[in-house]
Amino acid sequence: MAASQRIWGACRSLALRPLPASRATFGRRIAAPVSRFYSSETTPTATNGPTSSIANDIPEDRIDDEMLETLLYGGRVSANQQEGGLTAAQEEMLYRGGAIPPAQEAAALLAKEESLATIENGLQNPGHKFPLPALPLGEGSKLKTRYHPVLEQLSRLVMRDGKLSVAQRNMALVMNHLRTAPAPIFSPKFPLLPGTPPSAHLPLNPVLYITIAIDSVAPLLKVKSIAGAAGGGRSLEMPVPLNLRQRRRTAFMWILEAVEKKPSKGSGRNQFATKLAEEIIAVVEGRSGVWDKRKLVHKVGTTARANLGKKIRVKKGKGN
Repeated sequence: MAASQRIWGACRSLALRPLPASRATFGRRIAAPVSRFYSSETTPTATNGPTSSIANDIPEDRIDDEMLETLLYGGRVSANQQEGGLTAAQEEMLYRGGAIPPAQEAAALLAKEESLATIENGLQNPGHKFPLPALPLGEGSKLKTRYHPVLEQLSRLVMRDGKLSVAQRNMALVMNHLRTAPAPIFSPKFPLLPGTPPSAHLPLNPVLYITIAIDSVAPLLKVKSIAGAAGGGRSLEMPVPLNLRQRRRTAFMWILEAVEKKPSKGSGRNQFATKLAEEIIAVVEGRSGVWDKRKLVHKVGTTARANLGKKIRVKKGKGN
């Protein structure tokens, strides 16, 4: 049989060349701008067109606070100005006194304290060669008090081996976790401080989040055992009230004890901050065992209240 009549011979004369793969051209998708809205709103409010043009035209170093608020909230009011939020005076009185008074009362108390501080400063400094700076000083103007008082106290309690910078970094990670976490769900069995803002406002202000969690679970007193005060070598239990810093210290130490008992969820330097932030969220939601400790301390203090009228017998020493 001839080679031209064979099938393989016929295939040799064919030139098979693959066609070049056609490159699919996809159009670049541009994400549509999405406006952020609060959980209390049913539908998101669309941002106005001039907002994006303002952001592109104005340099970053020339954007003031009002312009920044407009860019972030899209013309809506901020969290502190919404219905149910705390005013600046209420937040300041919470940090100073551990309670949330009404808005008008908080403004009056804050103005009164500032006026008294100005008068005392004028009496203590009758005359100077150069004028004194205007009081009260701005935030961050004083070197020793440039940090928030609540964060400063908690950072000292978290600190280990004198490493304050590590403690401050852990507190920053805790606030970052609270800021990005979803809004907590309040429990009616474990009420927080009177006047607490809605749960949707707490992630927007992590310092307020931590302060409300600690002040809500902080005990009002402690029970002190006085040895030999009841006579016959028996100790006498007396309830002793605590000031604001003592209450916050006791509550935060309870939280740290609960964090140390939690199992590890991984490794790395962010592990402690994550567990601490989750425990703070559990305190606000009423899922933490710290509430049981507070209830037990108040129960023992109520029982020991009957010992307030008793005479304390102090054993005299040999020299007396």
